Amino acid sequence: MAFLFSRAATTNARAGLGLAQLGAACPGLCSSRRLGGNDRVLRSQRFKSTTSNAPRTGIDAQIPLAKKSSVKTEVSADGQTFVTTFANGLRVVSENNPGHFTALGVYVDAGSRYETPSTFGYAHLMDRMAFRSSDRFTSAESMAVIEKLGGSIMSSSSRECIMYQAAVFPNDVPTALRLLADTTLRPKFTPEDLAELRETVPWELQDFVSKPDMFLPEKLHEVAFRTGTLGNPLLCPPNQLSSATPESLAAYHRSWYRPERIVVAAVGLEHDELVRHCNENGFADIAPSEEVACQAQTDKSPGSEHSSRSWFNKMLGLGEGGAARSSDPGAKSVYTGGTWLESKPDMDFTQVYLGFKSSGIDNEQALYAYATLQMLLGGGGSFSAGGPGKGMYSRLYTRVLNQHAWIESCVAFHHCYTDTGLFGILASCRPRNEHALLDVVATEIEAIASAKGRVSSRSSIRRPYASHEGPSQLEVRRAKNQLKSNLLMNLESRMVQLEDLGRQIQVSGRKIPASTMVEHIEAIKLADITKAAGDLLENPSTLLVQGYVDGVSKFYPQVLSNHGVTAV
Repeated sequence: MAFLFSRAATTNARAGLGLAQLGAACPGLCSSRRLGGNDRVLRSQRFKSTTSNAPRTGIDAQIPLAKKSSVKTEVSADGQTFVTTFANGLRVVSENNPGHFTALGVYVDAGSRYETPSTFGYAHLMDRMAFRSSDRFTSAESMAVIEKLGGSIMSSSSRECIMYQAAVFPNDVPTALRLLADTTLRPKFTPEDLAELRETVPWELQDFVSKPDMFLPEKLHEVAFRTGTLGNPLLCPPNQLSSATPESLAAYHRSWYRPERIVVAAVGLEHDELVRHCNENGFADIAPSEEVACQAQTDKSPGSEHSSRSWFNKMLGLGEGGAARSSDPGAKSVYTGGTWLESKPDMDFTQVYLGFKSSGIDNEQALYAYATLQMLLGGGGSFSAGGPGKGMYSRLYTRVLNQHAWIESCVAFHHCYTDTGLFGILASCRPRNEHALLDVVATEIEAIASAKGRVSSRSSIRRPYASHEGPSQLEVRRAKNQLKSNLLMNLESRMVQLEDLGRQIQVSGRKIPASTMVEHIEAIKLADITKAAGDLLENPSTLLVQGYVDGVSKFYPQVLSNHGVTAV
């Protein structure tokens, strides 16, 4: 699942893995945008439970989210995956796959979807404060340790996870895990480090907004989930940055970095050695929570909540009031859909995003169907060197890019989260063709859904018979083969294995082997894909257009209505 949720090749950054792998396999299938990088799993595996030297017996098991009894280790039936749950609820998981280096990671169940107006952007700040001052190191000392270790050490924040990862030689594991433990369990939020962030983050925000391929996927979430949760800002708003204090950051850390929300994972390390290092570095000593942490209540200046909301609304194109937002950090996401048009007539290309509500990781069958649908649609840029695996026979290449010279790019995307997802198509074209581009994009989704019996009341503008051109069995077979290939190739990466392992245990409490995911993919039928496409059209659309927007602004309600799509 890691692959489905791990790296989004096109517009997404990451998600959980395993399934995450599915997401990654299809560029961006199950991922949540991540800074710097959701979530996953399908079926539970048989585990053998062991405590101390007791004999192992096979049992059907799911690793619980927070087990607060005595320390217990469970082993997968194939003997590859070990999961130890400390008495405080923190979980330690490992797979000792052979290799020249060891991958380590700490995964915290926190992120922007859990934030409230008083803490918008704090997950982003926690990411940027990583590997700085702690009880053991100053910022300069942390940097010196990282330089000495070499390898790859990073942190990232997303909507549903804050992660810290390292890839080092086996003999450097004690130092690397000590560094990870200090930055996650014992950080010090100093005025000096915060002052540095106030200098650098504004530049990051400016760079982010200037790049449509980064900015528009985030805008898509803000428009699609206007009441909060997944629509919360992923980056820290400027006014929030100026009002943040070391005390408010420490309060956020205490509230969310609780043992039952943390998973420590390793690939390429003996499990007993990993558990020993975790004990030595204090992971087992974190006091257990009396209850699942909600949100840190921070002392804010009287106008801070209003100012951060104003910045958020400004990015959304809303007024000062905006839409009513949920103040419950554990609230289920609510898809609203919406339309956002930004006129920038000087842009070389007009960017169009058409998205719909899809399924989350909690709907296993639909998740595989959407992963296959994404591969079936495929797509890319107007220029490609071709070659195996480039998707040159996908529908968005053969039916769109190869047919319309005025279209610059056309790609399917899927952002997947624990309880919902966003599926759609992003495309770009030369100015003054944007209304026709929207029609072409909507046609491609309707064409697949038409096999379910959904045929629009009127023919499309440019392609009157396209809505009857559903996918063939050959296309479905090709999409499934490509999905399986991408999944297995991504899992050859040790860092993808690590993230897949940690996120699967964190999100679902169990590890799904690649062989099981391949079986699920193979079981997908044409009817599953057409049903998934038809279900998309049952929800209102989320439409984003940036660039020359005159044509879209005049005709988008009619164009979408012609395809049975409800515009908001």
